[in-house]
Amino acid sequence: MAPKRKRKPRATPVVDDDGNDDAPSTSTAPSSPRVGLEHLPVPVLELILRRLDHDSLFTCAFVCKAWRDTLTRDLAGATPEVWRTRLTEFVDANSDALCALDKDAARKPGAFGNPMSAEEWNSAERRKVRAYYAPLLAARTMCAPPTSGEELHFMHVHSGLTPTTRPGPVGDDADGGGLGADGGGASASDPEDQFAALDPLSLYKNLYEESCYDCREMKRRDDITRNATWRCTAGSLRVRLCKSCSELYAYKPRGRMRLVTFTRCKDDWCLRPKDLEGLPYGLDTNPENASWAPMKLYRRVDVVERALARWKSRARLEAELKRRALR
Repeated sequence: MAPKRKRKPRATPVVDDDGNDDAPSTSTAPSSPRVGLEHLPVPVLELILRRLDHDSLFTCAFVCKAWRDTLTRDLAGATPEVWRTRLTEFVDANSDALCALDKDAARKPGAFGNPMSAEEWNSAERRKVRAYYAPLLAARTMCAPPTSGEELHFMHVHSGLTPTTRPGPVGDDADGGGLGADGGGASASDPEDQFAALDPLSLYKNLYEESCYDCREMKRRDDITRNATWRCTAGSLRVRLCKSCSELYAYKPRGRMRLVTFTRCKDDWCLRPKDLEGLPYGLDTNPENASWAPMKLYRRVDVVERALARWKSRARLEAELKRRALR
């Protein structure tokens, strides 16, 4: 059989100034240029990226080099608000720890009211706690910069978590300048000073490595003093989970949790075991009974992707859920 000839493009009529469309033309309309993520205006780019969660945001960095450079370039100009939005999540999740730090800062030696002694303030346990929460306070300062000299003095000097260099007359009014062991502040050689100079992305990475994968809470004070370590899941997906988050996965998850159990994949997303093949998963001790088989935990973004690949749309998935609920 002879091969089929390629069909020539159909002639499109060209209308002249008099309204006649007699003159045919084979010219095609020029295609519009493709606009990538890197070509979007900065306000539009920030608006999109600030609405992505952690997993989706870092998945964008693996799409191509242009997207990765867009997320990591020029942190002082292009994408600082994106990472500040992520830092706010850590600040909100650890509000109790920040309140405890503020109460200790109010009782710094030399403060009014009921100050603690210099030995208690500079004890090994308190210095360890202040050093551990240093990036958290630096994140709070970055998300909500102090507006007054008094607030700057309180957040930067009394807590001893960020460098004590202060412009203007604030340093002249400070008791002891906040430097050294006698003043109770942080010296230039303290390990916590390094966090104040970090950009938002580096600070976010530091907080992410020291917090729960799900609720973003950091270690509690008693866990810091006794050098407790994080519970990490086994398997191909190794993440840190606090005890409360691990126990919640045995029941109906609250809110939007970032992991999904194997049972929830079948019940809430209508997935079969073969649909989950190839996905990374973590293994955690079953909170109902430790002697039972460990829980399988999948990332929610991976489960949603597989569910949409099977059911093609959310409408069809919701229809299937409704059908199973009625039968």
